[in-house]
Amino acid sequence: MRVIINRTDAIGDTLLTLPMAKFIKENYTDARVAFIVSPKCLDLFKDHPYVDECWVLDHKLSYFKKMSFLGAKFGQFKADAYFHVGGSHLPTYCAWKKGIKFRGGLKSKWQSFVFLNKAVRQSRSLVSMHESDYNLNLLAPLGITYKSDKRERYAPQINITAEEKESAYNFFKEDLYKEGIELNEKLIIIHPGMMGHTLNWSSRNYARLISRIEKEKPGLCTFLISFTPGDEKFLTGLRDQLAREDYKYLKHKVHFFNGLIRGLSDYMAVLSKADLFIGPSTGTTHIANTLGIKMIGLYSPIKVQSALRWGPFSRNEKTKIIVPDVVCGEQFECSGRTCPYFECMAKIEVEDVYNSVEELLG
Repeated sequence: MRVIINRTDAIGDTLLTLPMAKFIKENYTDARVAFIVSPKCLDLFKDHPYVDECWVLDHKLSYFKKMSFLGAKFGQFKADAYFHVGGSHLPTYCAWKKGIKFRGGLKSKWQSFVFLNKAVRQSRSLVSMHESDYNLNLLAPLGITYKSDKRERYAPQINITAEEKESAYNFFKEDLYKEGIELNEKLIIIHPGMMGHTLNWSSRNYARLISRIEKEKPGLCTFLISFTPGDEKFLTGLRDQLAREDYKYLKHKVHFFNGLIRGLSDYMAVLSKADLFIGPSTGTTHIANTLGIKMIGLYSPIKVQSALRWGPFSRNEKTKIIVPDVVCGEQFECSGRTCPYFECMAKIEVEDVYNSVEELLG
């Protein structure tokens, strides 16, 4: 059994698709699994125990170059089955054109109705389960039935060697030294940015939280603000708050860490050393959870954005999920000022998040 899985979109979405590979291999012991992914996701697959090949579909290439690349890969791999889970439908068209007899995945957009013959219709907007559970249920037409009571067996995995962790952490410590940043006993990583239109906590509140922690635990923590250039809009308020005169005492305790400079693999290696991660509904939150880092996730009450579907895969004593205490009647997007709870994320107080920090750090 040779299977291709297409997930050419965001990091978090791709990470929550990885359990499909293990489920396939448990049921087809001779299976070979190939993933088609976007360039930013490649490092998730390094030495992965259940993924045999990983092909990067560069969205910057022309249509003809992408088709040539996919045609060559499909021709070499000789797949028995293809699954479209998310992202570009160009591989779906290629699977159809190459005559792969089993073409499954999520039946939603028109391309899936035209080119897929074993797709599954799922009402994901009803949010009856986690995103990873929806993905695993796409494998039913292969004759393998997923049971949710076994879900912990299929937790996403990321492979980082001890040498990679130490190397990345040494570079990180050099960066801190150059900036005169103190490296204290505890490392707290905060990632305030996100992709898409999911509701987020106030950027300034992340700075207020840092201040609250430092006042209660002076000299205990070093704070790392992780970001990529696309997150810059989420840093404006945070930077302004930290620049205030009454926040000057944090000057040598907060480091801004651009994860794009050394890449995702380096970022994950540094993250693996963290004592605590704090962030909204975004890919780095899923990475922290996969690495087993203690974490606090801040989630929107809107149905399709909820923690039930997009929250961390593993929910245990290391994980805290915070959602505004409101009754949200919206399914797809915020109704703005017509909602009586407008700016509901502001109902999450700094004190609420700090209490979770206290519980996790002790």
